[in-house]
Amino acid sequence: MAVITLVGLPGAPGVTSTALALLRTWPLEASRRLVLAECDPDGGAVLPGALQSTVVADRGLRNLTESSRTQDLVTAFWPQLIALENDEKRSERNRLLLPGLTAMHQASSLAPVWGQLADLFTGIETHGHDVLVDLGRSGAFGPAGVLALRADTVLVVMRGTLRSMHAARSRIQALRALMDGDSGQGAGALGILLIRQGPYGPREVQDELGVRVVAALPYRPEEAAVLSDGASEGRGFMTSKLMSAARDAATPIRQQVASRRARVASPLQQRLMKAVTDAR
Repeated sequence: MAVITLVGLPGAPGVTSTALALLRTWPLEASRRLVLAECDPDGGAVLPGALQSTVVADRGLRNLTESSRTQDLVTAFWPQLIALENDEKRSERNRLLLPGLTAMHQASSLAPVWGQLADLFTGIETHGHDVLVDLGRSGAFGPAGVLALRADTVLVVMRGTLRSMHAARSRIQALRALMDGDSGQGAGALGILLIRQGPYGPREVQDELGVRVVAALPYRPEEAAVLSDGASEGRGFMTSKLMSAARDAATPIRQQVASRRARVASPLQQRLMKAVTDAR
C-alpha cells in the first residue's frame, strides 16, 4: 500500500476536492482502509465544505496532537477518524477522514508533531492501508513538509491554464530540490495530477514542466461542488465523469508508487549483493 501526498498551487486548484474524489472512489480490498489526512497548515476544508458542518468538529488533527500528550500516538489516532462511506448500509466503514485544523494559528503548535505523523502514516501503510495526505497550497514547504519528503509519491494538483503553468514551474523546481535532498525520496516520486481546464493538456504540461502527468481529471465544477461545498449529490454522482475519472486514476497512481519503489530497490539490492560478495 502507499502514502500519497497531494500538494497545490496558488489559486486554489482543488486539492481537497481531488483528495475527496480519490477517497470515495479508491478501490479497496477486503479489510483494507484508506485514510485521508487533512494536514494543510492553513486549516481543513472538509467539515465546513463537503460535510456542511453536519459533523461535530470534536475529532481531528488538533485533537490528535492533544491526545498524544497522554497516550501513544497510534492509540490516539484511530478514534480521531470520521467514516465517509459511500454505502451507509455497510457495517464496515473503511474510507476514513482525519479532519484538519480549524484555524491557521493552530499550526504553530504542531511543529514537533509532523515528523511523528510521517512515522505514523508509514506504519499504517506497512499494515496494508493507503494514506492520502492533503498538504494544501503551502504545507510542503514548512514544518509539515516532512509529510511530502517521506511520501511514496507527491502529486502536484494543477490545471492546464497559463496561470497554473506559471505557478507550477517554480513550485515544482522547489519540490525537486527538497525531494532530492538527504531527507527526501528523490524527485522520481514527484508527479502531476492534472485538472483538465485550460488549453494545456497532459502532453503539453509534461513536456513543459519535465514531470510526468500521472493522471488527469475532467473540469466539472458542478460535480466538484459536491466535494468542495456539499452540493446535493444526485443519483448519478458516483458514476459521473469526475468520479469515474477519479476511480480510474487509482491505477496509474499505484503504478507511480510501484515504479518509484522499484527504482529505489534496485540500487539497494546491488549494494547488498556487493556487500555479500565482499564479505566472502
